[in-house]
Amino acid sequence: MEVHHPHHPTHKKKWSEYIIEFVMLFAAVTLGFFAENVREHQVIEHKTNQNLQSVVLDLKKDSILIKERIDEYQKASILLEKLNKLYINYHLNKISKNEYLDSSLFIGNDLIFGTSFYINNSSYKNTIASGNFSNINSVELKRTISDYYEVYGAKLYDNNKVLDDVVEYYTVYTFPMPGGRTDRNGEDVKFLNNYYKINELFKTSLLDKNFIIYNQKAKDRVKIYLWLMQIFESKNLELINLLSNELKE
Repeated sequence: MEVHHPHHPTHKKKWSEYIIEFVMLFAAVTLGFFAENVREHQVIEHKTNQNLQSVVLDLKKDSILIKERIDEYQKASILLEKLNKLYINYHLNKISKNEYLDSSLFIGNDLIFGTSFYINNSSYKNTIASGNFSNINSVELKRTISDYYEVYGAKLYDNNKVLDDVVEYYTVYTFPMPGGRTDRNGEDVKFLNNYYKINELFKTSLLDKNFIIYNQKAKDRVKIYLWLMQIFESKNLELINLLSNELKE
């Protein structure tokens, strides 16, 4: 007996159906690709914003230190000028030696300068190391950040070294404070002041003919550093504003 196999008619696809399937598949792959790109862009943007927010926090900490240094160097500039005038009055015989020394030591008790400002650049370095700096779209922002940390940072580093040398020379040779500059009060310091005066230990410093030259050098260096701090203050504020605007967008 013959076995008859049923014949099932096979549906033959039209070209239009193939085209529709291809279009749907292509659309699905394309949409998936775009979705992945969008997600990756969002992740990069989030990380970049996190780094920039950290930079803003560093800059705000810088601004506090900058204000402290400006106050310090403005006061020091005034006191160093007073020392100049005292020295001139002493050599013009307008005041006695003891008056000159007492007044100078009184001023010296308030005279503080030499504290260096160092940029907090840890977040900036992290932004560079992670490659997120290149994700910043604003050319102006990139330039301002680079100027603050690289250009002005290098200028600051050089001035800090010069300032250290000037302060050391001034403290040791030009105007040595009896008891040192850390201990300003107490009977011991008063005793040392008198001891220095009686034994003429100021001969090579406050009473030396070159004192005004070195005091003026210190004053000039203080003014230069004050000028630098004022520049940093303006650059710091400019950068904070630019970054804040960038993070709002």
